[in-house]
Amino acid sequence: MTCQENLLQRLSGNNLIKKIREINMNSFLTNSPFHGRPYSGVRKNMAKLFQSRKNWRGKKIIDLCCGDGTSTYILRKMGAKVLPYDLTSERCELKEKPKYINVQKKFPIKDNSVDIVIFQEVIEHLPNQLFTLEEIYRILKPRGEVIITTPSKSSIGAKLSYLFFESEHHRFTPWGSVDAVWGSKNKKEKYYGHLWLIGIQQLNALGKIAGFKKIKIHKTEISSTSIQLFIIFYPLILFFSLKALFKDLKKMPKNSKYYNEKIEQFKLNISLNTLLSKYTFVSLYK
Repeated sequence: MTCQENLLQRLSGNNLIKKIREINMNSFLTNSPFHGRPYSGVRKNMAKLFQSRKNWRGKKIIDLCCGDGTSTYILRKMGAKVLPYDLTSERCELKEKPKYINVQKKFPIKDNSVDIVIFQEVIEHLPNQLFTLEEIYRILKPRGEVIITTPSKSSIGAKLSYLFFESEHHRFTPWGSVDAVWGSKNKKEKYYGHLWLIGIQQLNALGKIAGFKKIKIHKTEISSTSIQLFIIFYPLILFFSLKALFKDLKKMPKNSKYYNEKIEQFKLNISLNTLLSKYTFVSLYK
């Protein structure tokens, strides 16, 4: 073997080792760091969002109601400074347990101290959603962001489910007084099922009341039910949305706060991301 061939073989080997290391390092973006299973649903969407951004290093992040700690783990691997909080710690797989927090009470976190808050699958459990959003707003730095996920109440499929039985899915009955009341063993505090599922319009309105300036919808998987219903219902949604919009816009001059908000509501209501996505997945910006 010539010197040139030997050098090429070494370089090829080094590149292969480097590639294997990169795959191993990034496996936490596709598979659970705790169980090794591929992500699905909300976690898959969160992992995609985390991967799509390159500026996590040094960010101060609160993983609010962190669950098993997957988001905390991923973001720490990407260089962020993450503090996990939760009402209970039973499900958390991290080595250190999350700090205790009840998000319906004042947070034990300083004003204007956090870059980003992760708030996954929690807001639908809260009777006082505005209070919690106000607390999140308080702890965020100027131009800070809260990333919120919740089951969709605004997709076409979800709208039809509410028409049938006021349920979040047409295959199930609504949450009731028995199955929706849970409890914390350690703190003896009640918390709840999806009694307060929130739609995109209400989430946007409560966010604005809390002080947030802007909402951004992130893409998720498409709901197969919503796709099937799209051709039938989208023309009706568009027609009645336009009709309601024109009626309301007559009341106020152009470029007033009221006028601009009604335009924003209309855009959210006819957005394909709103109507077809399986989950509500948004960012609110301070």
